[in-house]
Amino acid sequence: MGVPRTNPAEGPPTTACPAFPADLTILLHAAVNQVTIYLDRAAVEMGLSDARDWLVLAALDDGQPRTQLELSRVVCVDKTTLITVLDRLERDGLIVRTVDPSDRRVRIPQITDSGRQVYATFAAARDAAEARVLDGVPAEDRAVLLDVLTRIATSQDTAVPAS
Repeated sequence: MGVPRTNPAEGPPTTACPAFPADLTILLHAAVNQVTIYLDRAAVEMGLSDARDWLVLAALDDGQPRTQLELSRVVCVDKTTLITVLDRLERDGLIVRTVDPSDRRVRIPQITDSGRQVYATFAAARDAAEARVLDGVPAEDRAVLLDVLTRIATSQDTAVPAS
């Protein structure tokens, strides 16, 4: 794939390869790349490292207690990388980690009030990024896209081991 152009002065992000083969994996990767470019830029402007920080805050904002391992699966980030993200978010006062009462070796991250404020602010940037990448896509097609992506994301393939 091409190298993304991310300099804001150059306009919207593009890649060196404007045409992609009709391959689901390549198209999904390219679509995620387009959204991630906008989200990473917004994250940095807000003092976050990248969009993964926001993904963690979004997952924690639902109030459902999750271990760090469960959280890594929800946000699709390997557990080693997640620890780095959690360390940074905790240092910045956006999350706290408590000990699981049933297993003292396990930590349960929780979002703080400051984390909720950052999450809410970033949600507006996410909405703007989604609007940019979906510009020109009719509402009916957007609904179909969300439906199909939801089905793919929530499918349970028992043949694939959890990471």
